[in-house]
Amino acid sequence: MKKIILAITVVISITVTSCQQKKNNEADKTTNQTETKVQKAASQTIGDNIVTSSITNKEGIKLEMVFNNTKKTATLVFKGETIELKQDTMGSGVKYSNEKYVFSQWHGQTELKKDGKTIFKNIDDKSKH
Repeated sequence: MKKIILAITVVISITVTSCQQKKNNEADKTTNQTETKVQKAASQTIGDNIVTSSITNKEGIKLEMVFNNTKKTATLVFKGETIELKQDTMGSGVKYSNEKYVFSQWHGQTELKKDGKTIFKNIDDKSKH
């Protein structure tokens, strides 16, 4: 069930991301640096079950994600910072955390918190009932 939810979230994230346009050259430079960090994280785990994705919220802020389902870890790149997280047990949805950050996806809502404060949030309008 978790894999289905994750797969649906990834497809939705990719669709949303593909509709976004680059805002300026600085955004392009940041994106290229972010993609390099994400590719590095993914390439370090050859043979593992890896899912890569990105999502852009309404403010135009992008969150890059690499999920290693074999090791139950996630590598996020947010505003140039690489964040390493471990998977937490959930009844539904996904949740990864470390001592400073908590990343969750549940019912079409993606959220990243730092020290308890929400720093990234995106709600997929298609998942609202």
